[in-house]
Amino acid sequence: MISLSKFNEKGFTLIEVLVSLGILAFVMSAAFQIFSSNAQLVIKMEQNTMANFVAESVLVNSFVSEDELDFLSGSSLQGGREYQWERTINFLEDGKSAQILITIKDEEDLPIYNLIGFKVL
Repeated sequence: MISLSKFNEKGFTLIEVLVSLGILAFVMSAAFQIFSSNAQLVIKMEQNTMANFVAESVLVNSFVSEDELDFLSGSSLQGGREYQWERTINFLEDGKSAQILITIKDEEDLPIYNLIGFKVL
């Protein structure tokens, strides 16, 4: 005869444990995706901030420079990264002002930031 006391034991069944592990895996994968996308966003924001610093520096140098306004390019180290920049000058129709366009590029030569300023001549 089978004793009923064996069926009254307390604990979790294998199915309950597997279901709870599946739910935990689903929640952990969703959390990992959130943290991963946040990390990528922080990297992108840092890159844009550093590119902004480089562009503003080039623009300020364009304002205080006594040299003629010409196309110029160069590179700048900011935040441990090398940024390539180009300064393009467009003289406006009135001849009394110039538009200064600063384009910042990353190591792969892809544009990541643009800054426009105007200088009165």
